[in-house]
Amino acid sequence: MCYIVVERYSVCRCLYHRHSVDMCAAYGTSRHMIQEKTVLVGFACDRHSSHRSQPSSSRNGYSDSGYESYHSSRHSSRGERR
Repeated sequence: MCYIVVERYSVCRCLYHRHSVDMCAAYGTSRHMIQEKTVLVGFACDRHSSHRSQPSSSRNGYSDSGYESYHSSRHSSRGERR
């Protein structure tokens, strides 16, 4: 079975990134389905994020998935390469 990985923001479910199809031997044959796998990243897109002064770990009752917090805290002001 073929898979496609789609990354979506964890709260608003807006698209973050759509990866290419991971093809199997049956790709392109009739009635062959491509199964979508969703991975939740970050918190909310720019359009849906609140710019009010709320803690990043608990906006609107939702907790951060940790993806964005991990990358920002790990690489902030330490001079490390990304």
